[in-house]
Amino acid sequence: MKNVFIPHRWNNEDFNDISGLLDRTKFIVRNYSVPKVSPMDSIDYRYNVDPQIQKQIKYASFVVCSNRPANSGGIASEEIKFAVSIGKPVVAIKITQSTSTLITNLGISVISNRRDSLENWVAYAV
Repeated sequence: MKNVFIPHRWNNEDFNDISGLLDRTKFIVRNYSVPKVSPMDSIDYRYNVDPQIQKQIKYASFVVCSNRPANSGGIASEEIKFAVSIGKPVVAIKITQSTSTLITNLGISVISNRRDSLENWVAYAV
């Protein structure tokens, strides 16, 4: 069983794309992300990452995000930085041609949006 967290924004399809990619891998995956259909009741904005979301990230074996430049700001970027700060393996799926400066600056690997690329990364990193 592989536990995953997907930082994402609600205004694009990255969550669905990455979830679908994970579903096609050979791994059994438990998703600890916050789905749009069941958002958390309240977010505590006193923290860069709400403690409820911190807990979800801590449960994850690894974190998968998109390389989308929009990940350079907002809550998704804070979730990515938090995951890196606690030593979680993080990978970015190449969804767009341009990559977020945050992803680049944190040294996060960007892999092809392909099942075999993700399987190879998980087998190596997790």
